[in-house]
Amino acid sequence: MKMQRLCITLLLIVSLAIMGMACSGKKAQEYDRQGLVDLMQKYIGSLVKHTPGDLPFADQVKYTENSDKGIEFLAVGKGLWETATEGPKGFEIYAADPVAQAAATLVVMKENNKDIILGARIKLENGKITEAEHLVVRGESMSKQPYSSMPSLQKARPGFAEDIPAAEQMTREDLLKIGESYYDTLTSEDGKRSPFAKECERHENGMTTAGGKPPKAEDLPPGAAMPTGGFGGIPMDCEGQISAGVFSYITEIRPHMVVADVQKGLSVGFSMFRHDGTKRLPKDAAPGTDNKTTYGQFNLAAMHIYKIRNGKIYEIEAPGAMLPYGVKSGYEAEEKIYPVAK
Repeated sequence: MKMQRLCITLLLIVSLAIMGMACSGKKAQEYDRQGLVDLMQKYIGSLVKHTPGDLPFADQVKYTENSDKGIEFLAVGKGLWETATEGPKGFEIYAADPVAQAAATLVVMKENNKDIILGARIKLENGKITEAEHLVVRGESMSKQPYSSMPSLQKARPGFAEDIPAAEQMTREDLLKIGESYYDTLTSEDGKRSPFAKECERHENGMTTAGGKPPKAEDLPPGAAMPTGGFGGIPMDCEGQISAGVFSYITEIRPHMVVADVQKGLSVGFSMFRHDGTKRLPKDAAPGTDNKTTYGQFNLAAMHIYKIRNGKIYEIEAPGAMLPYGVKSGYEAEEKIYPVAK
């Protein structure tokens, strides 16, 4: 009898040990695409309620947000967690990447009861949020109109929410490659380096800057207008505008790609633009041609969401916030640098 009890006890111990090993080897929670979108929506709701405790944050979180001074590293619960006052009412874009366990969003909401454009993204490890990046575009320096009153920011273009048919879906690697090509294109004066569709339309802070009617100069605050399409006979199409040298004043772009949404055909990147007050001159420029710009030195923190169908870029949504010259993004380890050094 004692021997039988001993055997039963040993069997229980062995069984528990096996169960323990199985549990320890169990894969940590991972979110599917819809789960990531749901979490991103909950994230925005929690900002407004000032309740970061509602979310699965890791013990250590890299959380950044821009201010007038630059990019700040904050504790969770600070920054927009304290100042958000109203969530999005109409304009919302969501992208999610189950492979990277990352999600991004672009919304129009309120901070201190004033309109802002918010580009945000989160990254998870083992089911916990380990990174959170906020790009806050405040209206005072970028638009005379409240963002919620701008027609293009009433509701996102339908294409951003449309599924790509399964047979036409691209790999996430190809989506990221196409999205990243845009930064190379902007700093090369060669619009053919990105696969733009003829119908490509780019919006920046609610203004149509390629593929449609350009913003009216009188609607922009002083210094906010960049020489994009529609001014002085410059082409309005995405490819032709770049090839015309419109963006030669951009000294450098440092992007880090964060989300590839295969189901929606979306590629998302955050980036830091640097402008040193000079421009790249065309090859046929006469000797001694002045390469100074009238914009001075400044940085621009930006987010780009690309809608890609059949290997071509159809829509670009790009918020950006002006920052002091020379500030860093805080994500230098993940950044690439354009133009590429020869």
